[in-house]
Amino acid sequence: MESRGETPLWKLQAEVPVERNYYQPSGVTGAMSYATGLALLDTRLYPFLADPVAIARRRFGVDPLEVVRRRNEYVDIAFKRLDAALRRTFIPGPWRTLEEEVLSFYYAALAASISENRWVISRLALAEANRAYELLKEEKDEVVAHLGRVVGIRSLAYGKTYREPIAMVRGVPVYRIYGYSMSLLEYIRAARRLLGDDSWKPINYPVKKGVIFLEKHHVLRVLKEVLTEYIENRIKSLGEGVEPGLIEPIAGLVEHVKKTISARQKPRIEGGRVEIPKGVIIEDAFPPCIADLATRARKGEHLSHHERFALATFLLNLGADIESVLDYFRGMPDFNERVARYQVEHLAGLRGSGRRHPPARMRGPRPLRPR
Repeated sequence: MESRGETPLWKLQAEVPVERNYYQPSGVTGAMSYATGLALLDTRLYPFLADPVAIARRRFGVDPLEVVRRRNEYVDIAFKRLDAALRRTFIPGPWRTLEEEVLSFYYAALAASISENRWVISRLALAEANRAYELLKEEKDEVVAHLGRVVGIRSLAYGKTYREPIAMVRGVPVYRIYGYSMSLLEYIRAARRLLGDDSWKPINYPVKKGVIFLEKHHVLRVLKEVLTEYIENRIKSLGEGVEPGLIEPIAGLVEHVKKTISARQKPRIEGGRVEIPKGVIIEDAFPPCIADLATRARKGEHLSHHERFALATFLLNLGADIESVLDYFRGMPDFNERVARYQVEHLAGLRGSGRRHPPARMRGPRPLRPR
């Protein structure tokens, strides 16, 4: 993803009022600059926005992979970062210095990119997006809006408020304040994976002249979706053009990724199908909408809540057991064995009311009405 012209988005500067030390990727003397008035996004908190080559050359005078030969502790941090992502735990940090954050992210991202494994790349991207999401909760609104614009939501703004009357208390109107706004088209694009849940549909928010108004917690959730995609593209780009002989300094990280793939992603789907009771399910006979969901799930692509519900209930009502249903979802970047098992058992009627949920109704083509 790139901005207008040829400057990568992660090199763009953020003009927001803050009172902290910020790193300026290019065009300044020295590694740090004090923010007075207008400042930059804190790339120590959001290292995926920084240029690791510029930082390594300015701080150490060499390229990032050469830094490892002098400062191996950065690889140790990268290992913790990558291992936490692959184990689905929270990435530690932020670390004390900018170099620790940016270079450890670079090494972890490079190891993931070299693996060319979609699950590994998606796991790291989602974990980094989750950490950024938590950090953004504490940021000023102007910072949130600017970061959103940097990663692709061009129209995201704070300050253009919408007041929605929701109650009257002793004759005084009470309003809900929507402090953020973006174009409706950008919202639909950014929140497309969330729209399977009715609560995220635009009809539930104020819309005026093609602009949708949102509260901060809604913006942060949409922004997490965009960040996940942005970071995933960033990870892939970091591995492009890197010669195999140059990755020797991070060989341990690469080997860790290979072992994780081998241990955690042993194929449980054989011959293109999940093992289920014989004679019960023939995947080739799935309706097109379910077949598409099954294919995307096996590839490790993100499915919305509604799509997961549809696939799981369809399989359960055809007679698939719990393990067979779970096997469809194991490759997803946000898969959590405990949570997923509980949800599937609930859908199967093994928990809660004891009633198996019927298959979700999928919307098909509507018949034409005669005039």
